[in-house]
Amino acid sequence: MENQKTFDFRDCPVTIALVAINIIIYICCTHMGEVVYNVGCMDAERILLDGEYYRFFTSMFMHGGIDHIFSNMLFLAALGEMLERVIGHVRFAILYLLSGVGGSLFSIANVLLSGKHYTAIGASGAVFGLIGAMLILVVINNGHYQGISIKRMLFAIVYMVYDGTRSERVDNAAHVGGLIFGVLIMAVMYVIEVYKPKKQNF
Repeated sequence: MENQKTFDFRDCPVTIALVAINIIIYICCTHMGEVVYNVGCMDAERILLDGEYYRFFTSMFMHGGIDHIFSNMLFLAALGEMLERVIGHVRFAILYLLSGVGGSLFSIANVLLSGKHYTAIGASGAVFGLIGAMLILVVINNGHYQGISIKRMLFAIVYMVYDGTRSERVDNAAHVGGLIFGVLIMAVMYVIEVYKPKKQNF
């Protein structure tokens, strides 16, 4: 069932916190230069050879420019406001972080398969996870949720993935990985919620 609610900041504290953290880290990065980027970026060699697994998380909070962070935070704020109040604060945080990690895993796989080494930063893998989660939310609400139709969602996803293939600077593997993780995580959460006795929040 679709729930219509007015916006309330208390409904999405995790979303607000994530946006704030991203902005703060971006400001720090712009003042400290390449030092922070080199330490925290997604780097397959550093992760696989040196065991610097923390990069799975640090890289998703870094951005390379004002346009980069603006677009990601715009999607995070819009999707987070809708998703967090439906699935809850803890599950939203899990969805976001695991989607970001999933995007990095696909990015590493792409490095290994293509043989092209590159570094990456940005929240887009996690954001695509939210898009995948929203797709599930639309599906379980009979193809419409908050004015979003299944056709609109699918068109947007196909366009964004396709658009990512046209730029060498875009880590499209992370986008696809985040999207797949978001779909799977949200689907699992929904199944668990459905089979919980006497309760269904979706």
